[in-house]
Amino acid sequence: MASTDPTTSRSGVVTALERLGDVGGWLSTLIAWLLAMTVTYDVVLRTLGLPTLWAAEVSIYLMIAMAFLGIGSTQNVDGHFRVTFVRDLCPASVRKALDIFALLVTLGFALAFTYGAWLLVSFSWMLNFTTSTILHVPMWILQGLLLVGGILLVLAALRDLLMVFALGAAFRDRSGSGEVI
Repeated sequence: MASTDPTTSRSGVVTALERLGDVGGWLSTLIAWLLAMTVTYDVVLRTLGLPTLWAAEVSIYLMIAMAFLGIGSTQNVDGHFRVTFVRDLCPASVRKALDIFALLVTLGFALAFTYGAWLLVSFSWMLNFTTSTILHVPMWILQGLLLVGGILLVLAALRDLLMVFALGAAFRDRSGSGEVI
């Protein structure tokens, strides 16, 4: 029998948005492992007196990829920093309004960031910019990570907005409220 609990039922759109963020999270996890292997490889070779020329550069690129590809997944699990002590003291209707406001600000930031990343990527693509390092990586590839991360954050913020409109403050009450460190 289908679940009638509104806090567990999800629309197809919300599920699709969540899965896109999850893909970014899985890629971010895979990249973390690649980063660990790259650093380990470099350390072993340095110990043997055979330092690599590329490992430090690749490690930086992997850290950037890990951060930006995981941003949507982090939003999906409400893992970004937020201060809720005032919100938690308010009635449900005010909490919902505050959540909508916060998510609209997040969405606005994410849209502006994504647009800026798009301009950066297209500019680097047009002028064929590459890094001034030994690998000469095209800049649009590295900047594309920012663009993809921005898109994932936009989609995750939209997902959260849909959930807050559908479930009210209860959606965000379950994650993070009442935590004191």
